[in-house]
Amino acid sequence: MEKQNRKRDKQMLFRVTPEEKRLIQEKMRFVNMTNMREFMRKMLQKGYVVNADASEIKTLAAELQKIDVNMRQILRHVDTLGPAYAADAEEMRQKMKECWDMVRELFKECLRLSQ
Repeated sequence: MEKQNRKRDKQMLFRVTPEEKRLIQEKMRFVNMTNMREFMRKMLQKGYVVNADASEIKTLAAELQKIDVNMRQILRHVDTLGPAYAADAEEMRQKMKECWDMVRELFKECLRLSQ
């Protein structure tokens, strides 16, 4: 009995040698994939599979968050000193915004590569 309304309703079958199968499984392990169908689809559609690990970016974001909190405390104090340091404070805020924008772009690129 065939299921109705499948997104992928066409089946493709092909045969491989034991060596080819071993090589395919090795490459799947390398990119940390266990679903052979998904691996094959990605390889056939894109020609490559990327295992994008965002853990380093997450660590970077956590450290940047700590810096941001400290900087905001300092800027809150600077703001009470009057307009003399307003330009410096604004420059610091702008630099922090640029740092956050770069981290967001890294996350987006990592997500794009892993799809």
